[in-house]
Amino acid sequence: MMQQSLGQRLSSLRVGQKIGLGYTLALGIAVSGTIASFRVGHYYQQQGQKREEHARNEIELLHRLQSRVLQTRTHQQQLIPLAQYPEKFQDEYAHLLKHQAEIQEIWTELKAFVASPILQDHVHQATILAFLQTYDRVPQLYSQELKRRVERIRNLNLALPTDVEQAQRLMLEFTNSDLALKFDGISDDLVVSINQAYRELESAEESQQQANKVVEKIVVASIGFSVVIAIILAMLTSRAIAQPIKVLTSVARRSTEESNFELQATVKQDDEIGTLANAFNQLIRAVQQLLQEQKTANEQLETYSQTLESKVEERTQELNDKNTRLHQLLEELQRTQVQMVQSEKMSALGEMVAGVAHEINNPVNFIHGNLTHVQEYAHSLLGFVQLYQKYYPDPAPEIQAEAEELDMEFIQTDLPKMLDSMKMGTDRIRQIVLSLRNFSRMDEADFKAVDIHEGIDSTLLILQHRLKDKPERPAIQVIRDYGSLPPVECYPGQINQAFMNILANAIDALEEANIKRTYQEIQENPSQITIRTFMIDSKWIKIAISDNGIGMPESVQKRIFDPFFTTKSVGKGTGMGMPITYQIVTEKHGGKLNCFSIPGKGTEFIIQIPVQQQVCDGVE
Repeated sequence: MMQQSLGQRLSSLRVGQKIGLGYTLALGIAVSGTIASFRVGHYYQQQGQKREEHARNEIELLHRLQSRVLQTRTHQQQLIPLAQYPEKFQDEYAHLLKHQAEIQEIWTELKAFVASPILQDHVHQATILAFLQTYDRVPQLYSQELKRRVERIRNLNLALPTDVEQAQRLMLEFTNSDLALKFDGISDDLVVSINQAYRELESAEESQQQANKVVEKIVVASIGFSVVIAIILAMLTSRAIAQPIKVLTSVARRSTEESNFELQATVKQDDEIGTLANAFNQLIRAVQQLLQEQKTANEQLETYSQTLESKVEERTQELNDKNTRLHQLLEELQRTQVQMVQSEKMSALGEMVAGVAHEINNPVNFIHGNLTHVQEYAHSLLGFVQLYQKYYPDPAPEIQAEAEELDMEFIQTDLPKMLDSMKMGTDRIRQIVLSLRNFSRMDEADFKAVDIHEGIDSTLLILQHRLKDKPERPAIQVIRDYGSLPPVECYPGQINQAFMNILANAIDALEEANIKRTYQEIQENPSQITIRTFMIDSKWIKIAISDNGIGMPESVQKRIFDPFFTTKSVGKGTGMGMPITYQIVTEKHGGKLNCFSIPGKGTEFIIQIPVQQQVCDGVE
């Protein structure tokens, strides 16, 4: 009964209403599916963001605790050589007490952090709880024992060498004690917890990616389902319109061929086709008397047919326009997703670089600082040996034999050289760490006036492994032609990312050009990257980065900044490096980015950015 009522209602609709109903159903399904996908994706994204934020907080807390433990042990070991300098000894001990207080504060924060509901019934929670239980009283016992030994040292007369030796022996025994070694174990066990936290962060990031994929699949499924429904509705609508017309046409043909004007068309619908059938029946009944009316009715029928086709074409064009807009929306969604992934990658890279730089910096500073004392001790000992040889030129045979076996003359010459080389090496490591920290710029989320040359040099240091010589080719030469630039207001991390993308593309172009050249040919015409900087006027600067690689044809140059466009093989390029660079320079900094290239000669990228961001007018 319900099906019969529904059929009657549908048959009573006009042709235009039937077509509109079909399009409305198809579009409604597509919109509903898209909204549902966004809601589902938003829920999973929120869950992933909570896990990711929790993992990041945990990593930061564990890194802080590990850093303070290492600093405490470093200051405690520094107390040994400083025992003979009471003021420096007290100053070093004051720093150590500050770090111990920070350890207790971080320890309390870590206990509260473990109680977070996000880690409930989680394996990682058991690991951290076991860690806290194992070392719960170790920092306090370490502090108490160290305080007791410092009090004993304060009671000594450090003006006497014997008391200085006793003080150093007290601190040295404490350094090698089981309590101190167990305190060191805190740092070692923290490495395991930090690694687990990083795996949690990776898992959260994967959940984010899965949420994005779910959204994408649901959108595609809803669009596909709507297309299928639209096709089915179009077929049903066409059948509902065409079948009565076919019957009516058959009656008209028979009446014309057979001259049988008693035939009547069956009327089953109340729409335009039913009206047409009634008019046709009336025309058949009055055909012999009203031939002129028949002609007029035929003309009206032709006019209506044309109008119906026009409406169908209009609706079809409207559907095509909507499908085009949906396709553009999908492309925009994909482009935004890739940009978000790229941003997260750069953020993760910056955090990793900053963390590595921080971890390397502490032990290197400790080694670098102690090398000065070692050099002083070595020079003093060598001077003492020379003084002894001067006043006792004829040592006992046993001493003479031992001196010859040790080759004292060689040691006196080589030991200072070795210490100088070690100090040069620590200086180089400190420079590398500084460059890594300058490149990451993780603590600079706002505009800041920085040295552009420093950012370029830091980026080149990161890419040094790709620039140096290899068995198949000599090193790529980097020519720096720096002008005098003032500090420039910018996002330092984003500008460094733009330098990284352009320089990496230049290296790719040079490596591709070198594939067909021999080692000798490359030596005769070396691969070069030239970086020039200069002021355009008082408000703008220019950075030009060029290479003598393979260059690009004009067709590639026109699309170099299009999203997802790449000439690299699958797996080597996403096609988003240069679009993101263009966005950083033009949208984030109000600058300009141009590309000039000659096939077979090379490529040059020119960056123009304002010195101060409030200046909006540009230059050519």
